[in-house]
Amino acid sequence: MANGRTVNAFLSLRLPPPLVEALVALQREQRERVDPQDPDRMHVTLGFLHDADAARLADAAALLSAGDWTAPRVRLTGEVRHGSWRLQKDPAYRHDARTVQRQEQVRLGIEHTPELAALYDGLVRRLGVAEGDFWPHLTLGLAKYDFPAAEAEAVDLPSMAEPAPVVELQQELSVTDFRVLVHKPLT
Repeated sequence: MANGRTVNAFLSLRLPPPLVEALVALQREQRERVDPQDPDRMHVTLGFLHDADAARLADAAALLSAGDWTAPRVRLTGEVRHGSWRLQKDPAYRHDARTVQRQEQVRLGIEHTPELAALYDGLVRRLGVAEGDFWPHLTLGLAKYDFPAAEAEAVDLPSMAEPAPVVELQQELSVTDFRVLVHKPLT
């Protein structure tokens, strides 16, 4: 990145393979209403670096690479939310808590553990990118059409708890496509 260009990037946890397999099965059950997140791109979002320049990305990469991070256990809380950072840029978009709207992300909450808190504090807060209303989550997919949020909330979610194998810094290329900038295995 030269000449002052910026990109959107984010910190994320890779999902343990058994959870990915369970989520792929859930995506199949929901295929009528949700375009699935690619299994190779499934992750827990920890925090965003909006409009990051080369120096900001270098700082994040150095902090992530230098850390000795303990793998947090990834378990879904049962909380399902929906929304879209991309759609929020459209003045006509209005979030409706009762309706999952077309092209909104269907997001699944992740249980907060001491290891997850240490990662969040050591990376997201230390980089100064913590957001007040943000919560660690994974995206199941994008809504194909509007449907009641209660239907998303009633989905039977996987209950396993497995350690996350890797924490990454990724560049957002599109709503569903990302490029890994730093890949740090967890202990």
